[in-house]
This record gives sequence, C-alpha cells and structure tokens, in this order.
Amino acid sequence: MSMAPDEICRRLGEAWFREHFQQLTTAQMKEGLSDAKIPTVRAPGQMSTRKRNEEWARRMWRSLPTPTNKIGGYVLYQWLSRHRNEMMGAFLDALGVAHNAGLTEEDFWPRVDDEKLLAAARALLDSGRFDRKEVAAYLLFLEAQHQTDRLAPLRLAELLPPA
Repeated sequence: MSMAPDEICRRLGEAWFREHFQQLTTAQMKEGLSDAKIPTVRAPGQMSTRKRNEEWARRMWRSLPTPTNKIGGYVLYQWLSRHRNEMMGAFLDALGVAHNAGLTEEDFWPRVDDEKLLAAARALLDSGRFDRKEVAAYLLFLEAQHQTDRLAPLRLAELLPPA
C-alpha cells in the first residue's frame, strides 16, 4: 500500500516538517492539532503568534503519525502548491494534463495508463532539474491521495531518508 502523508513528512525530517507546518493557516493547524488530540491553549509566556506556531509545530511533530494523516496531507499540499509548481507542472506536461502552474482540477490519475504514468515519473526523477527526494515525496503523495501503488516499480520510498 502507498505511504501515508504523515509518514512522508516524517521521512522528510523534523526541520522540514516544522517549517512547512507553520505555513498552514491557523484553522488548518488547529484541525491537525485536534485530530492528534493536542490542546491549542497557549502556554504561559507565549505572547506572540510566532511562538505559538513554533510550539504547535513541535507538538505536532512529536504526535506524528496522526489517526487520519490529515496534517501530513495539508503540509505536503501547501509545500507543493506554494514551492514546487514547476516540478508538478513538468509531471503534468509529460502526462498531457492541462494545468495552471502545476495545479489541476482534472482527475487524471485513473485515466492515464500505467506505462505512461511510470515513464513520466521516471523522466521527472531522472531529469536532473529537481531534487530526487522531493520528486519521490510528490509522487508518493499522489499515490497516497489516490490510494494506489501504481508507481511501486520505482521504489520511491527508498529515495527518502528513514524516519
């Protein structure tokens, strides 16, 4: 079965997770904290939003994986949509999927055949344009979103550091 979003985040590391968790909206942070049953009450001495968010990120990291893997999905989506549009666009271009800066409304996953999907994923990994670890995280996230293992022959999990 595909790797869960929270596990992808764990494999990308604590510093990566904490940085990107703090880019979520307050509502998304609170939903993730609630999912992990972590209180959102500010600790004594936390006067700033920045310090509160740092503390929430620290607590959230320690609680991974959460029961629903929702927070990992939020963090990965925000990271990809804000910082990795070129990578996502290159993959979608290779598949012939219409997109806007790497984002698409099209449900392309079920209609693209395995051979074309594997070729596009392999080309993205081997292009040298993008960090292979980040490409693996993106492709594993797509697999998790669609609950498939269509890219299993690429052994993407091996490109991420162990948790």
